[in-house]
Amino acid sequence: MTNVLLVIHLILCLGLIILVLIQRSEGGALSGLGGGGGGGGMSGLMTGRSAASLLTRATGLLAGGFMLTSLILSLLANAERNTTSILDTDTSAPAAVEQSAPAPEKSDEPGAPLAK
Repeated sequence: MTNVLLVIHLILCLGLIILVLIQRSEGGALSGLGGGGGGGGMSGLMTGRSAASLLTRATGLLAGGFMLTSLILSLLANAERNTTSILDTDTSAPAAVEQSAPAPEKSDEPGAPLAK
């Protein structure tokens, strides 16, 4: 399931990149170059304005699909993670091991430490 969504996500990403690069700039220094003027006398089904509208809608749809697949992939990755916390672990087991050590015996030697 994750692999299928990842492939769809990558296809949407590449399509979004291509659509953004295809769109013509509406303003800025480069808009006057290359015969602007809203289509240059083109008439018919796909005029300059309708082509821009179609590209804008397609970009919006691909961006929405990209966001949706991003959200689903992040939720799937979070569900597969280990949900235990370090604070939930039981720390009483190692303490029992330390208590089983034998007490030191009392020695009568002059330099030996005193045992209580």
